[in-house]
Amino acid sequence: MERGISSILYLIVLWLFTPCSVGAQSHLHASLLTAPVLSPVDSNRLSLRVDMSGFFKNNEYFSPVAVGQTLPGTASIYALGYQVSDLFKAELGAYFVKYSGRDPLEDLQAFIRLQYSITPYLHMVLGDLYGGVNHRLIEPIYQWERHFTANPESGFQMVLHTDRWFADLWVNWHHFIKRGDSELEALTFGTSVLGRLTGGDSRISLSLPLQLLIHHQGGQINTSNEPMVMLSNIATGLCSRLDMSHGWVKSVGLDVYVAGYWSRYSNEAFRPYDEGWGVYPMLSVDASPLRFMAGYWYAHKFYAFEGEPLFGSFNPFRPEHQLRKRNLLTCKFIFEKHLFKGVAVGAQMETYSDLNRGKIDYSFGVHLRFHRLFTLME
Repeated sequence: MERGISSILYLIVLWLFTPCSVGAQSHLHASLLTAPVLSPVDSNRLSLRVDMSGFFKNNEYFSPVAVGQTLPGTASIYALGYQVSDLFKAELGAYFVKYSGRDPLEDLQAFIRLQYSITPYLHMVLGDLYGGVNHRLIEPIYQWERHFTANPESGFQMVLHTDRWFADLWVNWHHFIKRGDSELEALTFGTSVLGRLTGGDSRISLSLPLQLLIHHQGGQINTSNEPMVMLSNIATGLCSRLDMSHGWVKSVGLDVYVAGYWSRYSNEAFRPYDEGWGVYPMLSVDASPLRFMAGYWYAHKFYAFEGEPLFGSFNPFRPEHQLRKRNLLTCKFIFEKHLFKGVAVGAQMETYSDLNRGKIDYSFGVHLRFHRLFTLME
């Protein structure tokens, strides 16, 4: 335990003293981001928000630490909303994922969101959160396809977004329990911060990131004999970008991240390692609507409970399958374009070359998004 705490403290100290643009965050698909801003023009209106995403992603994975899977389907939110001035909005509706060849009612859930804009830049959210890729987490600690496949995040969130700062703090409550329940409560606490150090008129931008996820399973009012679980991931480093907007290439970026993993209540039957780390330098070239990213992942005993499994050192479903040291070369080709107002298309091809095993895993896919707000009554 002491070693795990010291590792996390070391990474926090490294973040505090490492000079590291808000735009340099390495999320894959900007068209999937949703801004929490409440527009004054929508004040005192009853509206219907429709957010539909169709996706097809084929993961051809043959690694001991990850199993391949094909994901064909749609994810949809239909929500009635009423906005009071530009400070408060309430939404009520439904969310569901429809996998091709599967009953959509299996994944039907209520959608409820209350949002208060404390200032034009600071927003408080209760209920369903601005989750998924909106947190802008790097791939080793967040698998981006979870934006479609994971249950909607629900709990509490604070989002700050200015020209110089992006800060997102949230608690995602996976499972709520009452006194005497025989199950464990489950929740994830997250923080994602990116502070820009250079001025907006500079061609070279530098920013300072910090990303933290803590997953907890336990509780004091339940009757379960299952062991408590507490896992954490942290990432920090240097982000830089060179603006080349006058040519075909819009920008070139170089990000260097250090990531850590720590488990307080280790259980070798499920998690053979209780702490680990990884280093992830990434080069990106933005020639919109095309983007290319290449990275090198070196890790030792690393695991992330929400991360892309190919970056991990063991298979959580078959923990006996382990790759203690990871040498992974990643390449990503991304196409993304806004077709019309509220309509965007994206496609990607990703390869993961395991240098230790001499094997290549790859994935490819496409997605379409329709996102519109319809006024029903003023």
